[in-house]
Amino acid sequence: MSTQAHRQFVEDAADMIAEHGLPHMAARVIGALLICVPPHRALDELAEQLDASKGAISMATQLLLRLAVIEKISIPGERRHYYQIRRDVWATLFMQKEEELERHFRITERGLRLLDGKPVEAKRRLVELLVFLDFVAEELPGFSERWQKRREALKKRRMSEYA
Repeated sequence: MSTQAHRQFVEDAADMIAEHGLPHMAARVIGALLICVPPHRALDELAEQLDASKGAISMATQLLLRLAVIEKISIPGERRHYYQIRRDVWATLFMQKEEELERHFRITERGLRLLDGKPVEAKRRLVELLVFLDFVAEELPGFSERWQKRREALKKRRMSEYA
């Protein structure tokens, strides 16, 4: 893959990730860490690769560390720290949605109480959201269990496709 192709991937991945609420620079860091070889980068390496200031990269990595998307590692014999995508990040992020789910339920139900006495048509959008939340709440506990059971087989299959 050429340097331009790498840059384009990072930007495309960042645009996709930023749509989920992360600042664009944090999303660019994720994009860069997804395709780097070896699978970690130092702060100054990220700054150079992303043509950004060390301060901007530092702020982005601190946010990603707090969100548990990346982890900071040390390599014996080296003085600087490196950042890499956490191995279990995708499952961890999805599982954190349980807390958000409860918040969504509370807000949706509060909206329905505000519409008490109004025609059912006025409540349709909130009821649709509530039905979706009910479905997700029912599926989420089993999702984690199914993921743990199938993870290795799925990974093995995909790794063989791209070996």
